[in-house]
Order: sequence, then C-alpha cells, then structure tokens
Amino acid sequence: MQISDFKAVILDYVTRDQSGEIIDSSANDGYLTYIHGTESLIPALERALTGHSQGEKLSVTIPCEEAYGERDDSLIEGVPRENFPGVEQIEVGMQFQTEMDEGVPFLVTVVAVDDKMVTVDGNHPMAGKELNFDLEIIQVRDASAEEIEHGHVHHDMDHSHTH
Repeated sequence: MQISDFKAVILDYVTRDQSGEIIDSSANDGYLTYIHGTESLIPALERALTGHSQGEKLSVTIPCEEAYGERDDSLIEGVPRENFPGVEQIEVGMQFQTEMDEGVPFLVTVVAVDDKMVTVDGNHPMAGKELNFDLEIIQVRDASAEEIEHGHVHHDMDHSHTH
C-alpha cells in the first residue's frame, strides 16, 4: 500500500541538521505516527513521502525555507522580568506560551536572563536549519474514520481520550 491522503503511517526516523548532528529520532521518542494529508508533518516532508510504500527506506533533505523558515532576529526581544508573575525561577531554555496581537498563541524560548530582563526568542527551535531525514516506512494502512476524526493514529483497539 502506498502513502496517500488519509493513510495511517508509522515511520522509524532519524533527523539531523546540516552538520550531521542528530536533532531527533525514534530511538528517543518512539516511532513517528501520523495521518497523511492532514498537515501533521511539514508539507515538504509529506510531499516526499507520498507514493512510497511500507518497507521502503529513504533519505530526504528539506531546506530550512521549506521546513521552519529562516531565523528572524526581530523575534528576539527583552521582556521585563515582572511580566512573568508567579514564576520564581526563570532559566535559559525554558519555554513560555504568549499571545500575538491577534490573540494567536505563540511559543517563546528564554535565551538570556538577568535580575531585570528576560530575553526571549520567538523563532521555532528548528528555524534556520536544513533538516535531513533517514526514514523507514514501518506501516501504511487506511486510517479509520475515528482516527481521521481525532487527527491521529490509534495504536490499539482500546483507545480512549483524556482531555
């Protein structure tokens, strides 16, 4: 069976940046499971997987502009520490969700902190990085109506949601 829209797909993967450093892998996070054609993956990766079949291995390179975009230095900003009420300890690497002007949720990462200011970066952590994927397609099958409705692959018949 080939990968196409509304197929449940399970991938074994390793993701590396342009220098070859491992960013993520199924060894760390388990197999990547998704429903093809539902914008679960970056579009360029979904396009690269379309038409491939269970058992195939492939390597895919996605340039940064087709992955998470170039870094935008205007998204790095100093924020007064008092804008983090109730947060006792702020450390580099912590992430906070804020809102853009239109009320859209926006994730920022702390890149520097001192007694008065917290510097946050609104770039996606993978922005500016070419992504190289080594993939093995473990399984391709029709997604069930329930999986499509829920937007993710179910791994067993005793599936329940805890929202």
